[in-house]
Amino acid sequence: MDSKTAQINSIKEKISDFIQKATAPQATEEGNEFFDFALSIHIFLLEIQISKTRIPKVIIIIDGDDGVGIADCANVSRKVGAYFEEDDLFGKDENGEDKPYNLEVTSPGVDYGLHIFRQYPQHVGRTLEFELKDGTKKVGKLQSIEEQEVNGKTKKVFLLTEEYEVAEGKKGKLKTKYKPTTINFDEVKVAHVQISFKKK
Repeated sequence: MDSKTAQINSIKEKISDFIQKATAPQATEEGNEFFDFALSIHIFLLEIQISKTRIPKVIIIIDGDDGVGIADCANVSRKVGAYFEEDDLFGKDENGEDKPYNLEVTSPGVDYGLHIFRQYPQHVGRTLEFELKDGTKKVGKLQSIEEQEVNGKTKKVFLLTEEYEVAEGKKGKLKTKYKPTTINFDEVKVAHVQISFKKK
């Protein structure tokens, strides 16, 4: 691992640790180290991207239990920037000044997908496309999320109404049908919310 990559990984760890502690319930308690930087306990981190450009760009992707908006992203950006103001994240330049960097905090967007379990509850009632680890795909409306005993272990299970197509009639016209299906979270590689554009 080169020194630049090692530095980037170290910075990612620092930012991740800050967000984890700033969103903890105890951060709102007076006297806590993170009291002035406390964030909503409903916000969670998805990913940190840092470019290797001359002026690094730090992109923090967040989500929330009920989604996140522009105000949430702005608040996280402000708190992260303030907390690391004295930290010299990228070190000093030859003049002893803090090396500059650009910070962007954003929501995942539709194309990003659902990668961690905490993203799923807010999408109950929506149609998702599940890409499974075995390479297959399933599409269906997420009806509920349950915990079930599977081979003596507690597993998080998605209950959905799966969509599938069958050929009917002499012309073999495809018709969409539905059936109840369960998917273990451990089987899922990623899922995407399906956006419907129905004509009024």
